[in-house]
Formats: sequence, structure tokens, C-alpha cells
Amino acid sequence: MELLIVCGGGASSSFIAMNVQKEGIARGLDITVDAISETELEDYAEGRAAILAGPHLRYIEDSLREVADEYGVPFDFIADSDYATMNGKNILDQALAMANK
Repeated sequence: MELLIVCGGGASSSFIAMNVQKEGIARGLDITVDAISETELEDYAEGRAAILAGPHLRYIEDSLREVADEYGVPFDFIADSDYATMNGKNILDQALAMANK
């Protein structure tokens, strides 16, 4: 399973991606989680099980969703509280629910 975390500059998303990957490995999942800035989304969206964006990017939701839709990848925003605490467990649960729809 390949997940994508989208952030503005990519710094906080890198920590979130690490936490989500650790949680996935602990659950025995074959998982890869990449962190990118929003400007790179077009280059990395294809083939992902889910795309999750930081809540601070809601102002560009239409353009993010357009790219995700173009590649047929489920898209959503990480909950404010999970983003702030970098909660890998909850974010992975969210991604798994999205990928299994």
C-alpha cells in the first residue's frame, strides 16, 4: 500500500509520514508513505491507495482534489488534532478507511 501525505513545505508531513509508516509496519502492513509539498502532487499521485493533506491546505482543496480525481485516488484532509499531534495511528486508520471504500 502506497500512501501520500501532502503539506505546504514538507517538513511536518515528513514526521507524519514516518509515524504512519511505523504504525503500518507495526500492524504487519506492506506500506510506503511518502511526504511531499502540494506543488509536487501531480508528479506523485498516480498509483497511491490514498492521499491525505494537511488541514492548512484547505484553501487549495479544489486543485488538490482535481489531481487526486484525475488519478482515481481517494483524497481527504487529516483532522486538525491528528495533524497537530502527528498521530500516526489515527492517520493510518483514516487512510485505510479511504482505500477500502
